[in-house]
Amino acid sequence: MPTYRIYYFERQLTGVRPRDYLEHLGLDRIAQEGDTPKGVETEWEEDIDADDERDALRTFFRDHLENESDLGFLDERGERQRPWRIDDLDPNRTYIWIEGDKLMQYQGIESLADLVACPLCGGSGKVTPDVAEEFAEE
Repeated sequence: MPTYRIYYFERQLTGVRPRDYLEHLGLDRIAQEGDTPKGVETEWEEDIDADDERDALRTFFRDHLENESDLGFLDERGERQRPWRIDDLDPNRTYIWIEGDKLMQYQGIESLADLVACPLCGGSGKVTPDVAEEFAEE
């Protein structure tokens, strides 16, 4: 079964609860500079075994959502929309959700089948072939 790496980040908000931000302040421009409440951001990645990208996203969100209604995505205008159902996921959308007391944002997905062993860490990690080649040349 293929493995996919999902990239996302969490934002620990200061001065506002994430649910209040989503429900009362709106989330129409979360992706635009300056419209997001300040907070500490942490980037994450998670590897998931799945049949395809959509299946990997379904598994990821089932593990990360307290309530499916917390999930939304940003459309072309930067406005928040909700998927029709958890199975209606598009890997190219920018998804946003609440996890505990953090505001989360999906950044993308890639297949690990295209990655190779990392030359810097003795093969314990995976990188793109271009990155491995760049470090091998140095």
